[in-house]
Amino acid sequence: MTPSPLTLHIRMTKACNADCGYCSSWQESQSTRMPLNDFKRSIDFIFQEGFQNLGISPTHLTAQYIGGEILTVPHAELLECVTYLREMAASRGIHFVDGVQSNLIGSPGRAKRLYDLFDGRLGTSVDDISDVRTVAGSAEKYRLIWKEADTALRRERSVPGAVYVLDESGLNGLARQMMLSARDQRMLTLRPLFQGGTPGQVLQGAEATRDAFVTGFRQWFMRLPIIVEPYFYLTQARIRTLSGQQQAVGAACAFQSDCTKRSLSLEPNGDLYICQDMADGGIGKLGNALTRIWDAEMVAMLSERPNRLDVNCRSCPYLAECQGGCMFESAAQGRGMYGRSQHCKSWKSLFSLIDQGVAEHGLDEVVDWLHRIEMRHANTKSAGLDRAKLAVMVEAEF
Repeated sequence: MTPSPLTLHIRMTKACNADCGYCSSWQESQSTRMPLNDFKRSIDFIFQEGFQNLGISPTHLTAQYIGGEILTVPHAELLECVTYLREMAASRGIHFVDGVQSNLIGSPGRAKRLYDLFDGRLGTSVDDISDVRTVAGSAEKYRLIWKEADTALRRERSVPGAVYVLDESGLNGLARQMMLSARDQRMLTLRPLFQGGTPGQVLQGAEATRDAFVTGFRQWFMRLPIIVEPYFYLTQARIRTLSGQQQAVGAACAFQSDCTKRSLSLEPNGDLYICQDMADGGIGKLGNALTRIWDAEMVAMLSERPNRLDVNCRSCPYLAECQGGCMFESAAQGRGMYGRSQHCKSWKSLFSLIDQGVAEHGLDEVVDWLHRIEMRHANTKSAGLDRAKLAVMVEAEF
């Protein structure tokens, strides 16, 4: 059977315990936390009708719990929601895995409890450079709370991976942040800036973003012992092409054209979008799981993207790896649902650097290096889970 993977983004709440100067989450139409019964009704609708309406039958499902801030959801309620979805997937014979994103603005105990609930599949965000992230207007307070929780995870579990936003300070501080992440053995994901729910955010130009991506790649490739995305994924994808292999089914955001077959996002009020970014931008609403309304015309329009990619994408030598880039980025930049994102400049530059790196080091050496850092990451996570199990045993004993 051909695998049919789907990622389900679940925004449990739009409430947050921080007041950062930048946040991608759409805040113009606030909604309360999703109650437990609404969560169950929404999941029932997605499994009973949503998959069918999208024309899919997932064999592998990845659920990502996000906010707002997930730590504002009472743990007992979150546990019941998580358990309900796990049991639903199991009853359908779907291979299932879930994870969570948190700002870690909470006590070390709460951070460890969240880590344990998701078996270490916990991500956060990091910014050791700017004062954008704040609690009660204080960047110092944010850093102190975050560092205490992060340090507890590093010592007693494992180092959580982190997103790093390429805003103005992020572009300037990328080299330092990558070295700090390498020191901490932290997986890092670089995210281009986009206009979310925070008014007045100054977007960065395509050239500045490309230059930062290129500088960061040169710093990382065959040198740093950590996974840095999108570098790691794009290098793996290019290696598959150069070695004559087929690309992985489902690919990864933001490098897949068939988003309607691979991704679905649930909002606290039941609204459904293709992904959390589309929800953040208020673009392409598919329907509502609570009112059981479905916009078949919107689904049909978005589903046409693979067949109507920009002409430059269709003739691009890197189409197999990039698949036309991100639909949301294109739409948000005014280029339409089938257009080409301005970050195309970044991806082409990175693919060119990958080809140069393979020519210099040889395909086998690059493959071995990718394998080493992937195994190092997996071993670190495994050790963290062992520490979590030991902590439970010690607590039970004493």
